[in-house]
Amino acid sequence: MKEKSILKLAVFITVIILSQNVLGQEKQNVEYSVFNPNDMDKEYFISTNSGILKTPYGIKIGYICNPGIYLGFRYGKGEEWEYGEETKSTNLYSIVAGLTKPLIIKNDFSLVAQLGLGYGQWWDSRRVSWTKSGIELEGGLMMKKKHFMFNLTGNVLNGDRAYATGDLCFGIGYVF
Repeated sequence: MKEKSILKLAVFITVIILSQNVLGQEKQNVEYSVFNPNDMDKEYFISTNSGILKTPYGIKIGYICNPGIYLGFRYGKGEEWEYGEETKSTNLYSIVAGLTKPLIIKNDFSLVAQLGLGYGQWWDSRRVSWTKSGIELEGGLMMKKKHFMFNLTGNVLNGDRAYATGDLCFGIGYVF
């Protein structure tokens, strides 16, 4: 399972790198599609990054380009327990780095895909003997209108001695 996920990520990154434009072409930021890409200027962004179920506080920063990059962080509170013992409070977190790829740019509207890989600990109720943290994979879309952005991602966290868990994250941000 992990090998297939890593292979899919490697193929995705290769496709993004090979789809970049040849330098020296005229810049046209009016219209763009993934089938007819044009050179783009970097558009930096900052956004909230809130997990609906597990990690409600977070931030995502990066830039949109062809391709762009981002770094996301989320934080929350959870609990860990063991049979016959008291439940203890624990901190939950996630840190993800990823790539962005514009799908459609038409005037002041943009639709951008994002795919990230990271490390996290966000099992909200975890037995002490289970895996504490694991590898996280996320994918989603960013929608930009003028300088305002909305992003929506699906996240999956997997560890060795724990069940895989998922969450849906959303954010509202500003593009510079």
